[in-house]
Amino acid sequence: MSSYLVVFVVIILLMLREKQIRPTRMWITPILLIWIMCSSILNSDKLTPISFILYFICLIIGLGIGIWRGKLEKIRVNHERGIVTSQSSVAGVIVFLGILLLRLLAANWGKEHALIALTNALMFIPLGSVCARRYIIYMRYKQLTG
Repeated sequence: MSSYLVVFVVIILLMLREKQIRPTRMWITPILLIWIMCSSILNSDKLTPISFILYFICLIIGLGIGIWRGKLEKIRVNHERGIVTSQSSVAGVIVFLGILLLRLLAANWGKEHALIALTNALMFIPLGSVCARRYIIYMRYKQLTG
């Protein structure tokens, strides 16, 4: 459990620092998440229509959270260095960590088949959140750079 705490502290520190927006690199993480999701789903035993409905619902929830987190993001133009920077808000970090904890608790709560489908579905929330947040940041970046 202490290793999870260390990871969470590192994630918080990295998310709260101001960083340069690089449009060419901001799509690497969503693509990796999509690859992880596809491999996880294809390795699961049973794919039922209910599991696809759960995936879709969690993806929609994640997209909504990502839009909200993207709008909370502080984006500025640093005129001295000529770059655009972004900084996550504390509320956005708390929501992201809450989603990760929810998935971790669901995975450890039970190893039954029904909960495995739920934990796979819960992986769609961070995926949708990251994709929507990056899209909002990209659109705001485009507005600032003209």
